[in-house]
Amino acid sequence: MNGQVNFLTNGGNETYDDVRMNSLEEAKNLAISGGLDGVVLEVKGMFRNPSVVREIKESNLSLLTYGKQK
Repeated sequence: MNGQVNFLTNGGNETYDDVRMNSLEEAKNLAISGGLDGVVLEVKGMFRNPSVVREIKESNLSLLTYGKQK
């Protein structure tokens, strides 16, 4: 059975000791270097750094979101 492995990040919506949880850019880099399938992001973080969203797509990573836009 094969399943996707994604990295969960808050994309800068809250502050954590682990920088990968604070930055969509760092989450993307971790996913690429770790051979993961993509990134899971709280939706508000997507609007803070839209250029990284494009970079994630160009890196052939999946981007999944959760939460509310408001």
